[in-house]
Amino acid sequence: MVAEAWGISGPDFWWLYALAIALPFTIAGLHALWLRRGFHDGEKLPTVHHVAALAGGTARVTDTVVAAMLEREQARLGGSGRLYRTPLIPVDPLGQELAGALSATPDHRLREWMSRGPAMRALWADLGRRGLVVREGRRRLWWRIAAVGYAVLLAIGTARWFAGDGGGILSALLVVTLVLLIVTLRFGRTDYQGRTTIAGREVLAEAKTDRSLVAGAAGTVALRGVAAYPDREVARILSRHAGPPGKDTRAFAWGDGIGTDTGGL
Repeated sequence: MVAEAWGISGPDFWWLYALAIALPFTIAGLHALWLRRGFHDGEKLPTVHHVAALAGGTARVTDTVVAAMLEREQARLGGSGRLYRTPLIPVDPLGQELAGALSATPDHRLREWMSRGPAMRALWADLGRRGLVVREGRRRLWWRIAAVGYAVLLAIGTARWFAGDGGGILSALLVVTLVLLIVTLRFGRTDYQGRTTIAGREVLAEAKTDRSLVAGAAGTVALRGVAAYPDREVARILSRHAGPPGKDTRAFAWGDGIGTDTGGL
């Protein structure tokens, strides 16, 4: 009998199994909610690029760098919408990376290229350390651990089923376990880069009124996007070359290339 082989009756096993399958999802879900809350150490955002990242993601950061370079005459915009480098050299890492991209291949996908650069990665890492964006690596890790737990529970439940406890209750619990395994695997694989925490949204709201941080064309673009660039002709030229945004995607191009920045809800 099952009770003799496992040392536990069918009803007792069902209760214990039901509690066990509730734990991994609950723990991983609570951890994800904690990550979404974030934290704030009280310091103001150090640069307009931090504001742009919180307001519009990686693509907005690139747009803000472009706006700052145009404003400081470190780049110029041709009538075709292509950006050209000037002799003036940016001093910030993001500006230097973008200037280097213009010098090498002005037609390529600037947003996509910038999103992979070390300066952009450093910016997002800093936002993560400040508790202003969700640390996706940790979120996915906990969901993957939960998925491993469900795989083990599914194996245990299946063994119990074959041992003779093949009733409808255990069968239903196995179906629930399988569904939760699929869900946790999906949560563990999906990368929602750039999600702002609750603390990050609060800091962004404060930054919107800090004129020392969001002044000029760069500040306007950081908060409202490239279409809000103060010079209407420049805004029109830049916006004319913008690609249509898809789901969770912000696309933009200068010249012939289109870059994408993917984020999650």
